[in-house]
Amino acid sequence: MKSIYIALIVTTILYGPGLYKFLKENVHKISKASFEEQLTAFKQLGYTFNKNMDKHDLLSVYNEDDYEAEPYSLLYLAWAEIADTKDKPISNNCWYFDYESIENEGDYVAIIKNLERISDGQLNFTNVHDSIDFDNETAWVSFDINGTHYKYDLTFDNDWADHTLFENIQELAAKHNTTGKLTVYPLGQSVIFDFMTEAELEQFKKVTKLAPEWL
Repeated sequence: MKSIYIALIVTTILYGPGLYKFLKENVHKISKASFEEQLTAFKQLGYTFNKNMDKHDLLSVYNEDDYEAEPYSLLYLAWAEIADTKDKPISNNCWYFDYESIENEGDYVAIIKNLERISDGQLNFTNVHDSIDFDNETAWVSFDINGTHYKYDLTFDNDWADHTLFENIQELAAKHNTTGKLTVYPLGQSVIFDFMTEAELEQFKKVTKLAPEWL
């Protein structure tokens, strides 16, 4: 019996790291979904391509092996991206945003317009304007929604967007009784914004095993 224990210890020392690597790689391979399976799942969740877009635009962002190595998370990111060759959003269902991207006047206007886009018009912004004064380190954004005018003074932090703007938009969504609300899927200093109902969020989590949160 003692010799068996000794043999097991020696085997673990000699082959442990390689065995761990083998199990990690193969368990991952067994559990992963193919690109086509993931694509079908997203379509069933309601994700659609914009005009003149198709799965080849997703494959121009990452390849099938990449998508299968990181099931659903990488494909979710690609849905939210701008098509490399067409300079247009691949889908209007979600939007990838890097918080460190305030570089020019108009960047906050672009944020508002993108939030409107993924809300499928439930957030209907008009008369949108912003000001970003790098010399005086001030910023603001204003717009109308459902006949009411709003203006928010924003915290200036070099090229970082003021997160409170998104919180204010979420409050407006609740105030104006939109069907969906903003969700976020954190990616470090970046995020994927989406616009879902409670039922859609729960189904998304169930199918993809990802965990977006309410903003």
